[in-house]
Amino acid sequence: MKKTFTLMITVLVCFVTANNTNAQNTISKDSLKTLKFNKNLLKQKTKLNEQKLILANYQKDLTDYQSDLEEANEKAKETAADSKTAAAKMARNAGDNKLAKKAKKAAGKASSANKKALKLTSKITKIQSKIDKTNREITGLTADIEKQEETQH
Repeated sequence: MKKTFTLMITVLVCFVTANNTNAQNTISKDSLKTLKFNKNLLKQKTKLNEQKLILANYQKDLTDYQSDLEEANEKAKETAADSKTAAAKMARNAGDNKLAKKAKKAAGKASSANKKALKLTSKITKIQSKIDKTNREITGLTADIEKQEETQH
């Protein structure tokens, strides 16, 4: 009799525990919908933060390129002046090969400095267009997130 009673108690405890566990594991459709919504919203916010990081890197690169361009323009200006001076000296002493060599070298440096400035200008233009594109993406994502948050409330 004791064995039967103990067995019945054990079965009853197992039944109550199993029933309790099932009640805890059921999730309402609204809860599931809310969880999915929050998951999608979190993905959008993550994407927004990634775009903001990309934008910050582009802006840093732009600042660096602008600084480099200022230096390159200054160097181009100096080398152009050197080239002009060397050419004037060479013109006064037409037969001097040493001055001709210096003038040619100065002209080459001026040309090189100008090419570098042009390349930097091109890079600045490209990075500026990337910044503009990223800003548009950020604006779009921000609007989407705000719209989603409004629909939830």
